[in-house]
Amino acid sequence: MSIEFKLGRDPQLLQQYYTLRERCFREELGLAHFDGSEEDQDRESLILLAVENNRCVGGARISPTIPLQSQINHLQLNSDNCCMWERLAFDPAVRSLLLLRNFCARLVEVSAQMGYHHAMVLSSLRNARFYRQCHSALGIAFKIHRPVPHSAKGMFAGLEHYMSVATLQSDLSASVVPRQSAR
Repeated sequence: MSIEFKLGRDPQLLQQYYTLRERCFREELGLAHFDGSEEDQDRESLILLAVENNRCVGGARISPTIPLQSQINHLQLNSDNCCMWERLAFDPAVRSLLLLRNFCARLVEVSAQMGYHHAMVLSSLRNARFYRQCHSALGIAFKIHRPVPHSAKGMFAGLEHYMSVATLQSDLSASVVPRQSAR
């Protein structure tokens, strides 16, 4: 059985992803009331899915909207060239270092094809270090910048948040593909 990575367009696979992220966020983050169903941000974003035998086993959202403009300014990034990777969730039954590393490689590839130079990630320090390990193995710069506790809102307020940035391509890159719409 092999797992393929594809952009979420199939309503059944997307529903499976929403159910999976709800389960993962509730069980692994301790967010008992997290509602994983489709959000407005999902409709404005690309969803990259990991699919095995027509079953979604993982995914993440590539969002064109960065809610943390102050962080973009602080890091001296161009908001037009940044995306946000959000809602990463994988079925623990298939989760492995190799799978997550390959998924990260595909996230980088898709985001760069969309014209993004940087991908921002909010996560725990433990997860940020893991993401950095995956990206480093791929030769992709991934820097953990700083804690941003004020960014945690609602049910996420009790969780630690660190801002990290993956460098997908240089801001000086001459061959940037124009960003496409999510759907």
